Amino acid sequence: MSHRFTALPAVRSFVLFSSAGAALASVGVSPVRADVVGRVKFHVLSAATQKPVPGAKITLEDSANVNPNLVLTTDANGEVTTPPLENRVWVATTDADSFQVDARRVTVQADVTSEVTIRLGAIAQGSGTVIVTRPLVRTGQTSSSTVRDQSFYQKFPLAAGNPQSLTKALRSNPGFVEDSVNQAHPRGEHASTSVYINGFLLPGALQGRAGQFLSPETIQTFDVQTGAYAPEYGGETAAILNLSLRSGTIDPFIDARLGGGGFGTFTGSLTFGGQAGAAAGGADVHGDIAKKFGYLVNLSQYNTDNALEAPQPGNQSAHNAQQSTTAFGNFSYAAGPSDQFNLVINTAPARTEVANRTGLPDEYAPFGQGFGYAGALSAEEAQTRGIASQEALRQDIYQRDNNTFTAFQYRKQFSPSLTGLFSLGYSNSKLDILNDNPEAFRNATVSSATLAEDSSLEFSPTIKREYDQTEFSASLTAVRSRHTFKFGGLYSDQSGDESYQLIPGSQAALNALFATDPRLAPQGGTLDEDGNYLLGTATATPTLQVKREGYYAAGYVQDTYRVTRRFTLNYGLRLDAYKQSQNLGQDSVNQTRLSPRINTAYVIAPLTVARLSYNRLFTQPPLAQGAILGLSVQPQMTDLYEANVEKQFGGNQTVKVAYYQKEDRNQLDTGILIEGTQIGAYTSISLGKATIKGFEFSYDLNPRNSIGWGGYLAWANSTAKPRGLNNLGEVIDDAYNDHDQLNTITGGVSYGLPSGAEAGLSYYYGSGTASSVLDETSGRQGRQEVNLRVGTGEQQRKKQAVGFTLEVQNLFDSRKRVNF
Repeated sequence: MSHRFTALPAVRSFVLFSSAGAALASVGVSPVRADVVGRVKFHVLSAATQKPVPGAKITLEDSANVNPNLVLTTDANGEVTTPPLENRVWVATTDADSFQVDARRVTVQADVTSEVTIRLGAIAQGSGTVIVTRPLVRTGQTSSSTVRDQSFYQKFPLAAGNPQSLTKALRSNPGFVEDSVNQAHPRGEHASTSVYINGFLLPGALQGRAGQFLSPETIQTFDVQTGAYAPEYGGETAAILNLSLRSGTIDPFIDARLGGGGFGTFTGSLTFGGQAGAAAGGADVHGDIAKKFGYLVNLSQYNTDNALEAPQPGNQSAHNAQQSTTAFGNFSYAAGPSDQFNLVINTAPARTEVANRTGLPDEYAPFGQGFGYAGALSAEEAQTRGIASQEALRQDIYQRDNNTFTAFQYRKQFSPSLTGLFSLGYSNSKLDILNDNPEAFRNATVSSATLAEDSSLEFSPTIKREYDQTEFSASLTAVRSRHTFKFGGLYSDQSGDESYQLIPGSQAALNALFATDPRLAPQGGTLDEDGNYLLGTATATPTLQVKREGYYAAGYVQDTYRVTRRFTLNYGLRLDAYKQSQNLGQDSVNQTRLSPRINTAYVIAPLTVARLSYNRLFTQPPLAQGAILGLSVQPQMTDLYEANVEKQFGGNQTVKVAYYQKEDRNQLDTGILIEGTQIGAYTSISLGKATIKGFEFSYDLNPRNSIGWGGYLAWANSTAKPRGLNNLGEVIDDAYNDHDQLNTITGGVSYGLPSGAEAGLSYYYGSGTASSVLDETSGRQGRQEVNLRVGTGEQQRKKQAVGFTLEVQNLFDSRKRVNF
């Protein structure tokens, strides 16, 4: 779908001041009490004889500071399996008579019993504690994913200038293409991404929103999956964001941050959390006692005069302000060792101005410099015809959106090998596009006699859209020997109301409105031989009312089978059902599909794993305003094939290469409802078939204890080619999807000092999307962005830890075009 010119934002810098209560460990180890759990089976052997070591004591320390230490003892075979543990890093210390102490960091994988072998050296062979490097490659993991945590986002300034931006945070993952309206396109798809919080599929939020629906500050761990999905994951399957949320720590804390910078930018946040109530267990070796009630609250505010990429490289703050707020609460209660309750509440209102065109440089004169309808006139043509820019006409269109959700969860451990999770959630999504245009353009009664032939002020829109979703889900996880079985399902009731009124500002706009959908245009006109829709008498611009009702439901069964110590197999079936009806006379959508999935992982060498997978995927149409055109939009069906190899070397470095191919049917796409306009009204359509294929390379350097050099690099080479007929009955003549980008490179480097001071750079390069092409004779416009962060770290000052950070967004002030 076409956008007019948008450019990268101009350079913007700001200083961030932060202070934290003395009881807080670094924010990088912020807590999480996730409802997604796994187990670890320890094998303790003598390094000299390879015989089991019975009676060895293993102490597990929670890196998130939520749970007291857990002490286990190996049996006669030198083995012991943990109870369900939250899926994060735990520190395991193993102590046995006549052996050295072994200390290592162990990563718990969700829904899997990971196996860890510990070989203890005799005291005679040395003294003290042996520190073992944590394996960074999860050899039992069958999915294609990248895991990031809070410490990663503190090192690298991916979201410089806007700490609320979840989209910017995703840019470190291979295969994510960024566009000009805060969307990230994973692996050639539009943006159909499912978000799971603590194991619960979050009801869909509206596409096209300008504000954020969840602040990255509330997230402890980002598990970004782009393929080889277990059957439990579905809904929207371009990517899966499996998020673990921060939660209250044993030691209470307060964290306050303030920032300000260029373009009127202000950021502020307050986070506090802790535990209260009766003790949930005894004291650990440090004297820490976990409480039954945990709480974490985060409030954040973001203001700027340069919200989105502007329609010209020069004046980037012309009617481009945003005010965005997020409020988040995560509350947990441990009723007993086998019963845990959790409540998450979040709301994220935002008001964003739609940036005005002020005019493009002379080099764009042959293509349109942003004057007249759709910006198609040059400055000379506009001056001759007396047509002013949107900014000069005082166009004032703004978007008001909010996404509010709540999720209540109950986790029950029925036995050491059987766990249940039951969730109930509600989501309310609103997105309004309104205007305070000059009164002369807001008269809903129009006629061709009174309309100007052309005008840069295209429409005075009043678009309102609201969706309510209620979702229930349940799952059971059972461990039997080498098998981890999981059964589950969900039902999401969906209902929405939309209304559309677009008052045309010129005859050219009236023609475009009628061509898009006659129901949006004033009635009673006639078409002349030149295609002009002429209104002989003054006629009111109608308001199109749309009501939608339906549901999405799914059920799945899967088994993660540790066939051997080297080979892991995940397989199963997923049944998806989607139904939607609306009042526009289109046929209802009612589809049910059964999809097989098989994912494998094989350890081909120490700390080297090869994965091979096949997934059939069902993607429900997104909640996207303006899905009113043509035939009803059908769910997308995809066959996804992938192979990848991942290796760890040097103790703290990993490399991964991957190849994938996707065959889409009814490929979902979202773009501008009325092409060429800036108002942000979107429509969802189906693009028939598509073939997407790509190669990915990623490298990570993990600094030990956050000291020294760190870095990451990700490169994706991919193509996305649609074909066939879309749901409007049109032949698809575009060779590539508009967000197709051949090469996407993202990387970063950081350096940390023992004092906590750090410096970091992040880099994003795109070779150019298909939408950046000017005409058939021009190539794509590449783009790049470099961000800088320098910080003191949190320095102790009496009872407070205080730090300062300088960030610069778009360090070299690149203003290449993103769309045209």
